[in-house]
Amino acid sequence: MNRLGLTMGEEAYEHALRSDDTREFELLDRTWTQLSGVVGGEYNYATGLFASSLPYDGVHSMLEMGCGCGVAAVLGALAGVPRVTALDINPAAVRTAQLNAERHGVADRVTALVSDLFSAVPEDTAYDLIFWNSPFIQVPADHALDSDLAYHFFDPGYTMHERFLREARRRLTPAGRLFLGFSFAMGSGDRLHDAAAAAGLDVRIHVQESFAAAPEELGTSPVYREHAGDDARVHIDFTLLELVR
Repeated sequence: MNRLGLTMGEEAYEHALRSDDTREFELLDRTWTQLSGVVGGEYNYATGLFASSLPYDGVHSMLEMGCGCGVAAVLGALAGVPRVTALDINPAAVRTAQLNAERHGVADRVTALVSDLFSAVPEDTAYDLIFWNSPFIQVPADHALDSDLAYHFFDPGYTMHERFLREARRRLTPAGRLFLGFSFAMGSGDRLHDAAAAAGLDVRIHVQESFAAAPEELGTSPVYREHAGDDARVHIDFTLLELVR
């Protein structure tokens, strides 16, 4: 278990619960809607990095898994992808993605659906591009997710990652590409690599950005001091991975 990631994830989740209201936020020179019960603006750096780094050119069909506010889905549609599907297990996220597609004039290209991973997608549907900004904070397999909001942060036993990678592989068109938003500092890289190998996928870094912060800037938990490097700072990455067949 990644203690740094777990600490950061638990604190971020508690913050999200306390600040759970409808709002707007600015990202990538656009204004976005965030309904209550959805993670959005407070985590906009990684969202913007991943969504703006996806290769939309030449893509005819795209799926954003765990869409949240639907930023990647909307950017894909704005970039010219004619058929975009946005899925989330959280109904409030699906409504938010729909509102943002309408707000940015691409509601005719974006279909948002409530779905437990691929459950709402017909078996014969495949995509040129699949992306999931995954809930990479690992918690024990018997950990119960107590709200729709929790699905944005946590994966008990990494079973969602295992299911996603296994099914995403067969949901790609012959030239389709699969991407995962991740953090090695906060997630479980070993479990991810194991899940990818079991699905017949290689893990490659597509885009990665890192930052370093003093432990006290992150919080009061001793875990932050324990994970400081030789420079007395905690190093965090945001990494967009490509999973290659």
